[in-house]
Amino acid sequence: MKAAVLETTFRDYRVAGFYREPMTIGNGSLPDQVRGFLDRHQLNATTVLSSLPGDLVTLRTFFLPFRDRKRLDQTVPFELETQVAFGLDEVVVDYAVLHRDRAGCTVLAALVQRKDLEAHLALLHDAGVDPKVIDFAPLATLNALTLLGKELPETFAYVGGNPRRVIVALFRNRQLAGLRTLVVAPPAHAEETEAAVAGNGHPVGGPEQMAALVGEIRWTLLAINGAPLDDGLPCIVAGDGVQFDQLGQALGAIPELAARRLDDAALRNVPPALRAEVPSYISPLGLALREVAPNDALGLNFRRGEFAYHRGQEELRRAVWRTAALAAVVLVLIVANTYMSYQQLSSRLALVEAQIRNVFSQTLPDVHHITDARKQLQDEVDAAQKRLQVLSQVAPVGGVTAIDVMRTITGAVPDTIKVDTDEYVMDTDSVRIKAKTESFEAVDTLKQQLINTHYFADVQVKDVKTAQDGKVDFRLALTLNKYGSDTSPAAGGTASKP
Repeated sequence: MKAAVLETTFRDYRVAGFYREPMTIGNGSLPDQVRGFLDRHQLNATTVLSSLPGDLVTLRTFFLPFRDRKRLDQTVPFELETQVAFGLDEVVVDYAVLHRDRAGCTVLAALVQRKDLEAHLALLHDAGVDPKVIDFAPLATLNALTLLGKELPETFAYVGGNPRRVIVALFRNRQLAGLRTLVVAPPAHAEETEAAVAGNGHPVGGPEQMAALVGEIRWTLLAINGAPLDDGLPCIVAGDGVQFDQLGQALGAIPELAARRLDDAALRNVPPALRAEVPSYISPLGLALREVAPNDALGLNFRRGEFAYHRGQEELRRAVWRTAALAAVVLVLIVANTYMSYQQLSSRLALVEAQIRNVFSQTLPDVHHITDARKQLQDEVDAAQKRLQVLSQVAPVGGVTAIDVMRTITGAVPDTIKVDTDEYVMDTDSVRIKAKTESFEAVDTLKQQLINTHYFADVQVKDVKTAQDGKVDFRLALTLNKYGSDTSPAAGGTASKP
């Protein structure tokens, strides 16, 4: 039994530990041994994933001329049925899409006999474990290669597993091109087995068996590649036991391969104390890494149909209820905050209205009936502005009235001069007149008479010319004295000092 434990956060993860124990006959039932293993190491994980060995799963890779997921679900089982000696009612099928293009997609499909899956689930159930995923161990193992990060080559081979099941995979552009599990036969003689037992308890074959295994690995890579291998193809080796140290050296002697150990590289999120143990636990580690990044991971899940993982649905329901409860709390807080804001605004509005009524009472003490203080005040202001506008048209800023100005101008005109006024415009500080008279001398006389009134600060005559009827057209521009200026009586008129 092997286990890899990963601790995850919202942003990242870390490898927390590796654990292993042998499963032996006569040491209690298998469920009891699994339960004892979990209890001794306190492996109470939130999520559990398990895997089936490669020799229990039939694997095929093929191309289909379409990409639609629904059509794949319908077609893949029948494609597998034509290549195996089992009926669809005897197996459970799952698949992973390795590559998509416009022409279709390459599919890695796998099946396990129903009886083998039932036995595996029964064992875990009796041990008190309900795995979320039942994966295919050789495929899930490949997820451990993501620990290399940017050091992972674009195209490379992988050789791993254990002394009895060797995984061979080929990647192109970091996409899985093919996968095969090689089952290694034990040594022929018991005495050879005992003599070749490594420190971890795994037997190591002799030179002949190693040479045969290396040859089988090479031919497997050639078959997957469909062509000769390029010289110096990176080959990452990671496996459990001394055999893989020997296997790495043997593979390195092949001209096409440049073999290197996985644990020689700096592995992301793996503590230095655990780095040397990664090759021995690469299968459970790859399985756990599948759960960390499921969208980018390789893997299958035989928990389908009647074997579906139901706790996921329960977790989803609990998550929905928790979300709904949280949403209800947030809604209550929003309503409470809105109500408090409304009360604060109402209080401020009441204070403002009270201040407006107070200003209204001080401004208009004679008005006792207040219906809308703001509107009534605005109406009074508008009325006052209108009255001021009217007064400004009647009474200039200098303090004299329009009547006073007209009397002064009229009084300044001699009785011997006849003047016809066409236009008379008065504003706050000046008067503009357009008129006609009999002669140019009359215009000069009129100007002098207006100057002599001392009522105007300036008297100007403009645009003097003879009209078509023989009379003389002219304009007068009279500037009024400013407020407080000295004025004196004029002939035929009066001046006042406010």
